[in-house]
Amino acid sequence: MKIAIVIDIFHDKGNGTSMSARHLVENLIERGIEVKVLCTNKGEESETINAEFVTFPMQQVPIYQKIIDEQHAWLASPNDARIREALKDVDLVHIYIPFFLGTHCARIAHELGIPVLGCYHVSAENITFNANMRNIPGATPAMYQLLKLYHYRPEWINNIHCPSRCIASTLMGHLYPQNLHIVSNGYDPNFKPIENPVIPEDCKDKIIITSVGRLTEEKRQDLIIRAIGKSKYRDRIVLILAGKGPKQEEYEALSKECGVDMRIVFMAQPELVNLLNVSYLFVQASDVETESISCLEAIACGTVPVISNARMCATKQFALTKQSTFKKGDADSLATMIDFWIFNEALHDEMKPKYAEFAKRFSLEKSIESMVQLYEFILNDDGRKYVVKDYNNPMTFTLDRDPVTHLISPKDDQWKKLEKERRIMAK
Repeated sequence: MKIAIVIDIFHDKGNGTSMSARHLVENLIERGIEVKVLCTNKGEESETINAEFVTFPMQQVPIYQKIIDEQHAWLASPNDARIREALKDVDLVHIYIPFFLGTHCARIAHELGIPVLGCYHVSAENITFNANMRNIPGATPAMYQLLKLYHYRPEWINNIHCPSRCIASTLMGHLYPQNLHIVSNGYDPNFKPIENPVIPEDCKDKIIITSVGRLTEEKRQDLIIRAIGKSKYRDRIVLILAGKGPKQEEYEALSKECGVDMRIVFMAQPELVNLLNVSYLFVQASDVETESISCLEAIACGTVPVISNARMCATKQFALTKQSTFKKGDADSLATMIDFWIFNEALHDEMKPKYAEFAKRFSLEKSIESMVQLYEFILNDDGRKYVVKDYNNPMTFTLDRDPVTHLISPKDDQWKKLEKERRIMAK
């Protein structure tokens, strides 16, 4: 089996999608599967990866280039002849990002008769949010349709990888007719509870609350700062934001305004594992998340999370209690949940091992196994069934491929069963 992985930015260690692709490539190679990576450039750290790289120059996008640069979301400039040459000897094309390079690869793969797996790592909400179109009525539904018409065209892409049930149900609601496969991105096995983690000297006798991610508007770190400013335990809390981004100066000013002791750091993996192990809470405040590897890493370390209950925040699937969620965009609600966990220390300590155990079902090893199964399904797919399969749960169902009857709502019995199963496991 030879797989082509198509992703604009492969080498950015601060980007969850890039890291997911890197983990997949490394593990596929370990399993003896040949891999070819199509990306902008491979980066120095990729020299140790035994894959074939086909690189493309970066694309300049008028009007939105400043936003692209701020988000480190650089796009590749496709060359059809180079793509055609790169794909001619592969068995399957796996596309991570629905932009120029990915769309050209999907079309050319179709022309060559090569099956394509599309991924929904970038939701329509991610695009409209960062393009300052979030509050334009109808912009997000229109973007879902545009993506379906332009990139996720059924004649090109018959299978879509969804990192979470949240994404799968959303695509159903927007009438995406493809087979939907729910596979977690998985987390690195180095993220786990460790013995005798080291508390930073300047954080001793403090309650450490951590959030990991790029410092951008969509991640809503501003909400975390405001919530801690409202907490009755504010003077005992130190907030650590692990990440970098265009909002750093703004958040530093906001923390001073709210009287919050805050540190902004960017850590290598060993230091981050240690930080999560000494953190009392992990906060995920984003309105939009397709899964959130950073939250997975946190709960794998046994860190109790507090997560936004936003409709498009898939991360709330990791909440084992209602106290691990808060009302979307509401600093008062988040402050209440932070105070709840600080006050209920015994319950907090009880939940730590439960979260670490729960995370194991989303391990990287299981995710890679599921992805290989997905590849085999696609290579043997007769195309006659509409399939929804959750590789993280023992539930698969098929329906006749019909544009009217194929839609499955989260309110239907199959989805209710999955939710019930998750709640039982959480107890």
